[in-house]
Amino acid sequence: MLSRVADALYWMARYSERTQTNAHILQVQLLNMLEQSGKEHDYLDHWEAILNICASKQEYLSDYTAIRVNPLIDYLLFSTKNGNALYTTLRAVRENARVTRDSMPAELWEIQNAFYLTKQQALLTRERPIPLIELQAFLQDIRKTLLKATGLIEGTMDRDLPFYFMQIGKWLERAEKTLRMIVTILVQHKESAIPLVEGDGIFLLDLAAARESFLRKHRQMSLLAVMCYLVQDEHFPCSVMFCLQKIEEAVIAIEQDASSERFLTLHATLKRYASTMNSINFEQLDMHEAIIIMEERLGQCIAFGDTFSTIYYLYEPNLQP
Repeated sequence: MLSRVADALYWMARYSERTQTNAHILQVQLLNMLEQSGKEHDYLDHWEAILNICASKQEYLSDYTAIRVNPLIDYLLFSTKNGNALYTTLRAVRENARVTRDSMPAELWEIQNAFYLTKQQALLTRERPIPLIELQAFLQDIRKTLLKATGLIEGTMDRDLPFYFMQIGKWLERAEKTLRMIVTILVQHKESAIPLVEGDGIFLLDLAAARESFLRKHRQMSLLAVMCYLVQDEHFPCSVMFCLQKIEEAVIAIEQDASSERFLTLHATLKRYASTMNSINFEQLDMHEAIIIMEERLGQCIAFGDTFSTIYYLYEPNLQP
């Protein structure tokens, strides 16, 4: 398989996962904002967390004087200065899909192309701010379309190189996003001086779309219990350990020679990373230690992605128009 095809498949999967997750996160916060009507301080704190998870607070504040809801929504959805804006990542999904049309089901390309073309003009030309009900419907439409695309990939694609490059892109993006959520919420809770075992983990569960799954197994929704679940549970599809298992399966499928230099480098790195992740004793951590450890694990996740990209020449495209 040509490296440019592998490159496009990998980044298509990463941007698709990023778009779907960011759309869900924005839906969660819009609902929270409606429920917290009259408590502006609470929902602005949550918006600051959303900004740090989905984009960059520093970049946002270089163009805006303060965190305000309508400018922030516009920045996260449509700003050409935000490389992670939903409009930008949707365009990246479509462009990478166009390059790899011969390596994927025809219906998958048709869905991605049609969705982008039908939405882009309406979004860019309509008046701001968009009413919250319409915005929720738009975000839900994005998620449903991308979930349908995921179903086509899982249900119709051959288990060969294109599929596994997409799998690694998807699971790497998901692991990194889960860790970024945890770090952001921990930093936000640090100022309250509440112990991890007493901190409220509901918002983090909602961001990770994990509340239902978590409550089937646990009763206490402390920040400590939620964080442990999102990192070490081997059965929940958004946990870091689950993602690492899927990445390992894909690496083995891509590099069928277990003695190759590429396999040895990637597999050994994955094993060390999984071991350090699984060895965390959350019950013995205070807030400061938890932040340091989670920041280290996030850095390791990003470093593995960089190593994988370097080995296979998968360079992130420039998304600026």
